[in-house]
Amino acid sequence: MRRVATAAVLLPLVVLAVLYLPSYLFLLLLDVVIVLSLVELFRLLAVHGVKGFGLTFLLALLLPWIWVYHPAWLMRLLVLTILACMGKSVLQSRDTKSGFLSASGNLLAIAYLSVPLSIAGNLQKEGRWPELLLILSVIWAGDMTAYWVGRKWGKHKVTPGISPHKSLEGYMAGLLGSILAAVLLGNFLLPSWNVLFLGLVGLVLAAAGMVGDLFESMIKRSANLKDSSNLLPGHGGILDRLDSLFFALPAYSCLLIW
Repeated sequence: MRRVATAAVLLPLVVLAVLYLPSYLFLLLLDVVIVLSLVELFRLLAVHGVKGFGLTFLLALLLPWIWVYHPAWLMRLLVLTILACMGKSVLQSRDTKSGFLSASGNLLAIAYLSVPLSIAGNLQKEGRWPELLLILSVIWAGDMTAYWVGRKWGKHKVTPGISPHKSLEGYMAGLLGSILAAVLLGNFLLPSWNVLFLGLVGLVLAAAGMVGDLFESMIKRSANLKDSSNLLPGHGGILDRLDSLFFALPAYSCLLIW
């Protein structure tokens, strides 16, 4: 019940934010999500000796604004980010092992969290809210279908070492739920798009979302934690709720380019 209640509150708020917030307020909201996600991620990575840099928070928060308002500067910022994280690891760490891990962890944090949310901010800024709502809806539909089917009928465990409660039945149901959501909602949100392409979008988003979910589960399992935090009742933390989206947004962007 807590899971359903949390979703019932958050989902309409997210939709309203996508539809009605000015770009700068939407980016501020994304920055809040980035900060909370970074805190959770570095908490998980701390068990491996990774130290979160204050510079990483600054660069991660800056990236969506550059992506949206000054895209010509984007490559320069990314190069600066790589050099800054590597340089900071040398100055802050006292041994080579922790320095290497910290550099890798901080670069991962920006690529894993800030890049996908920058893509979301850019879609909203460009008025491509139907695409953003489609991505969110497909991921939500896949997650919910996989959760309920896997919980009720899931018997064949396919990733016991990473996520022991996930089942083949749940994965297949999530895949079908995502494709169905993409076709049905896509016909409403993006009526000019071909049905076959909408089905492909659903397939790509579902596959990417599943990998994203497993990736976050792998990080949590390595830290011997069930949830990234207890911020969202019934769901865990921000990472637990957005793990699929962190992979789905870049996958969608690549699909459109290809």
